[in-house]
Amino acid sequence: MRNPHRSRNISLAFFTSGIVAVPAAFLLPEAAAGDTARGILFVYGLMAIMFGGMSALIHHSEARAKDSLLRGEDILARWRVDAASWRAFLTLNHQLNQEPGALPNELNFNLRKDVPAGGVDVIVSRTGVEIDGDFHHLPIRGTPEITHAELNSRAAPSFIELWLYYPGGSYGASGIPQPSRRRALRFPVAARAQSDAERVVAHYSGSLPGKPDFFHGPGDGTDAEDLGKCYVCGYETYKYRSHCPRCGTMMQSRRWSRRFGWGLFVCGLIITCLIGAVIYFTAPMMLRPGVSIGGTRFSGTAGQARFILGIFGIVATFGMTAMLYGLWQIRTGRRDKRVIYFVVGLGAVLWLIAMGM
Repeated sequence: MRNPHRSRNISLAFFTSGIVAVPAAFLLPEAAAGDTARGILFVYGLMAIMFGGMSALIHHSEARAKDSLLRGEDILARWRVDAASWRAFLTLNHQLNQEPGALPNELNFNLRKDVPAGGVDVIVSRTGVEIDGDFHHLPIRGTPEITHAELNSRAAPSFIELWLYYPGGSYGASGIPQPSRRRALRFPVAARAQSDAERVVAHYSGSLPGKPDFFHGPGDGTDAEDLGKCYVCGYETYKYRSHCPRCGTMMQSRRWSRRFGWGLFVCGLIITCLIGAVIYFTAPMMLRPGVSIGGTRFSGTAGQARFILGIFGIVATFGMTAMLYGLWQIRTGRRDKRVIYFVVGLGAVLWLIAMGM
């Protein structure tokens, strides 16, 4: 059974071993370890600190969610599936897994076939589901993202199906980027728990107002800042969606556009100020090659000076564009693909220049 507390402790042990391994790579006497052993120990330590620390944080969040569920906080529903219904669900789940294009069920890895005589308990909270002691963390605004929720009553027993999206992009221990993944979480509903199941689906589909936080508002249309728009196909929704359900493009709400705008403004301001100071102190020398100014002179040619100043100008344009575009996003809460393409183009020019030097 999935146990976030055990997983967190294992990750913490891995993280701690990394903290020990990194200094040990330098402190061990030469007689005890050669250069190869030191290198292996150092690399292991860095990997353990990075991946063990990240994993520990993730599992700690899951453990907190499970502890909250066990304390009875934010419980949406609970029911017990009798043994006969659980066996019927196992058969139904196997059939669904065989259908073309079916999403694999997260329960597949932990389903047990020796059904207890008393049945299986299902507890659903606002941040997770525990099925037969197997806990699944389901943050409303986090990973995995719930892209669809439905109550299927066409088969017996009825079951809830949640579609989960893992965005990927992180790097595994091998250093290879992890691709995005789509899964499902299917679990049965007791015969007398249909109304509770409908409430669960309403919550996880985003139909019920959520608790406003730093990341998102209620998501029910009462706050205009929650409106997210796909700039590829035009899809719009007030619900929390990181990716467009139609075309898969990354989406941003107005609130997040404004926050990204602040980030762009600060980064653009820093770049503009730094490159402005560089131009201020170096331009007089470069415009007069070979002439000493303030005890310093530029020894290159006039053409080289113009080339370097051109690069400085591109960097300054990049910084000012980011700063002004950030201000525009803060004011409007929208994005403009033309500006994004322009900034990316400037970045590509700078990269090509750097590669050619």
